[in-house]
Amino acid sequence: MKLNLLRFVYNGILTGMPIMSYNAITKTTLHVPFTIRPQSTYINYKLTKQETCDLNEYIHNYDSTMEIVPIKMLSQEKEASPYLSINVYNCSSPIFFNNNQDITRLEVNTYIKKWNKITETYDYGTLILDYVSNELSMDPIHIFKQKEDVRFSQSSIDCISVKDEIDLHLKTIPWHHHDDKQVKSHIHDDLISYSDAIFYKNGIYDKLYYDSSLVKASIETPIISEYSNFYYRGIVFYKPEHIFYFIHPICFVGGMWDNVFSLPP
Repeated sequence: MKLNLLRFVYNGILTGMPIMSYNAITKTTLHVPFTIRPQSTYINYKLTKQETCDLNEYIHNYDSTMEIVPIKMLSQEKEASPYLSINVYNCSSPIFFNNNQDITRLEVNTYIKKWNKITETYDYGTLILDYVSNELSMDPIHIFKQKEDVRFSQSSIDCISVKDEIDLHLKTIPWHHHDDKQVKSHIHDDLISYSDAIFYKNGIYDKLYYDSSLVKASIETPIISEYSNFYYRGIVFYKPEHIFYFIHPICFVGGMWDNVFSLPP
């Protein structure tokens, strides 16, 4: 998507906002509050060298300055690894204008560094490779993306997208339904810091602001009761390294397309 067109669209959005807060002259970033509902789930696959190479090649079709980097996902991990993560969640926000109905969204993410021509340093963040939502969505790749078939509940995840080459079916049992004690775990600081900037494939990013609901989040590992391989962009992922879900809601404020006016042509 051409940068000038994205800026035109963004100015149009700002024009419709309260003039004291946002307008097309000041180009102030639009900030949107949203809440992720309990049981937001991460399914994480360690990438092989070949998988990393294949995904980097896909990324470079959009932005050659991005590269997958290794991170630590959980607090007990000793070494960083390149990861592909499926993040699926239900969320709500007053900006959706959908009668306060939750929206389901499944993201295929990885973790990257991107060369910043202005600062001549690397920026780091999460990269949304592709996503599927059950409602009309807006992003700087498609502008508007049509809703697709994705279903998420406390016990199952189902998603098939022919366009984005995503195929996932998973059934789980939450850990708290069992009497066994689970080893306590927390998300690693890497995952938190890589959430500061949520990149799209063309280099535009959302600036993410969070509070203790993420930093001190409680997570659990569900028991997999039924699993099929995950298919994405011609790659078959057979077994996740780990799966975890957030027990409580997580509150965010997102700075939409935060660098759309500062990104070099």
